[in-house]
Amino acid sequence: MRSRGIVFSVCLLGLSLVYLLVACGGGGEEPPAPPPGGVEGPAAHTGEELLEARCTRCHNLDRVKAASKTLDEWTATVGRMRGKGAELSDAEAEILLEYLAETYGP
Repeated sequence: MRSRGIVFSVCLLGLSLVYLLVACGGGGEEPPAPPPGGVEGPAAHTGEELLEARCTRCHNLDRVKAASKTLDEWTATVGRMRGKGAELSDAEAEILLEYLAETYGP
Protein backbone atom coordinates (compact mmCIF):
# COMPACT_ATOMS: atom_id res chain seq x y z
CA MET A 1 0.00 0.00 0.00
CA ARG A 2 2.86 2.37 0.81
CA SER A 3 4.44 1.84 -2.61
CA ARG A 4 1.20 2.96 -4.28
CA GLY A 5 1.39 6.22 -2.32
CA ILE A 6 4.98 6.76 -3.41
CA VAL A 7 4.10 6.06 -7.06
CA PHE A 8 1.14 8.44 -6.82
CA SER A 9 3.33 11.15 -5.27
CA VAL A 10 6.00 10.79 -7.95
CA CYS A 11 3.36 10.96 -10.72
CA LEU A 12 1.78 14.04 -9.14
CA LEU A 13 5.17 15.73 -8.86
CA GLY A 14 5.97 14.92 -12.49
CA LEU A 15 2.65 16.33 -13.70
CA SER A 16 3.18 19.47 -11.63
CA LEU A 17 6.60 20.02 -13.18
CA VAL A 18 5.24 19.54 -16.70
CA TYR A 19 2.45 22.03 -15.97
CA LEU A 20 4.93 24.61 -14.67
CA LEU A 21 7.23 24.18 -17.67
CA VAL A 22 4.40 24.60 -20.14
CA ALA A 23 2.83 27.52 -18.24
CA CYS A 24 6.16 29.34 -18.10
CA GLY A 25 7.01 28.78 -21.74
CA GLY A 26 9.59 26.09 -21.07
CA GLY A 27 7.75 23.24 -22.76
CA GLY A 28 10.80 22.36 -24.82
CA GLU A 29 9.61 23.99 -28.01
CA GLU A 30 11.95 26.53 -29.51
CA PRO A 31 10.34 29.73 -30.72
CA PRO A 32 10.48 30.16 -34.47
CA ALA A 33 13.69 31.70 -35.74
CA PRO A 34 13.41 35.35 -36.76
CA PRO A 35 13.68 36.05 -40.45
CA PRO A 36 17.18 36.77 -41.76
CA GLY A 37 18.22 40.32 -41.12
CA GLY A 38 16.17 41.22 -38.19
CA VAL A 39 12.94 42.29 -36.70
CA GLU A 40 9.88 40.09 -36.94
CA GLY A 41 6.56 41.12 -38.36
CA PRO A 42 4.68 44.39 -38.30
CA ALA A 43 4.25 44.55 -34.51
CA ALA A 44 7.98 44.98 -33.89
CA HIS A 45 8.65 48.60 -34.85
CA THR A 46 9.77 50.65 -31.87
CA GLY A 47 11.12 49.97 -28.42
CA GLU A 48 7.91 51.23 -26.88
CA GLU A 49 5.83 48.88 -29.04
CA LEU A 50 8.09 45.95 -28.17
CA LEU A 51 7.81 46.78 -24.47
CA GLU A 52 4.01 46.89 -24.68
CA ALA A 53 3.62 43.85 -26.93
CA ARG A 54 6.18 41.44 -25.51
CA CYS A 55 6.73 42.35 -21.87
CA THR A 56 3.06 42.64 -20.92
CA ARG A 57 2.45 39.02 -21.90
CA CYS A 58 3.71 38.04 -18.46
CA HIS A 59 3.50 41.14 -16.26
CA ASN A 60 2.42 44.77 -16.13
CA LEU A 61 4.86 47.60 -16.68
CA ASP A 62 4.77 49.18 -13.22
CA ARG A 63 8.21 47.81 -12.29
CA VAL A 64 9.70 48.91 -15.60
CA LYS A 65 8.28 52.42 -15.29
CA ALA A 66 9.53 52.73 -11.70
CA ALA A 67 13.04 51.52 -12.56
CA SER A 68 16.09 53.60 -13.31
CA LYS A 69 18.75 51.33 -14.79
CA THR A 70 21.88 51.73 -16.86
CA LEU A 71 22.20 50.05 -20.25
CA ASP A 72 24.20 47.22 -18.64
CA GLU A 73 21.50 46.72 -16.00
CA TRP A 74 18.74 46.71 -18.63
CA THR A 75 20.80 44.25 -20.69
CA ALA A 76 20.94 41.89 -17.73
CA THR A 77 17.20 42.27 -17.11
CA VAL A 78 16.23 41.67 -20.74
CA GLY A 79 18.59 38.68 -20.89
CA ARG A 80 16.95 37.24 -17.79
CA MET A 81 13.48 37.76 -19.27
CA ARG A 82 14.51 36.11 -22.56
CA GLY A 83 15.78 33.19 -20.49
CA LYS A 84 12.30 32.95 -18.97
CA GLY A 85 10.67 32.83 -22.40
CA ALA A 86 10.28 36.43 -23.58
CA GLU A 87 10.05 36.21 -27.36
CA LEU A 88 12.55 38.73 -28.68
CA SER A 89 14.97 38.28 -31.54
CA ASP A 90 18.47 39.70 -31.07
CA ALA A 91 17.54 42.69 -33.24
CA GLU A 92 14.37 43.32 -31.25
CA ALA A 93 16.28 43.05 -27.99
CA GLU A 94 18.69 45.74 -29.21
CA ILE A 95 15.79 48.06 -30.11
CA LEU A 96 14.14 47.42 -26.75
CA LEU A 97 17.39 47.94 -24.84
CA GLU A 98 18.03 51.27 -26.54
CA TYR A 99 14.49 52.39 -25.67
CA LEU A 100 14.73 51.23 -22.05
CA ALA A 101 18.10 52.87 -21.47
CA GLU A 102 16.94 56.17 -22.98
CA THR A 103 13.52 56.22 -21.35
CA TYR A 104 14.15 54.51 -18.01
CA GLY A 105 17.84 55.24 -17.47
CA PRO A 106 19.46 57.02 -14.53
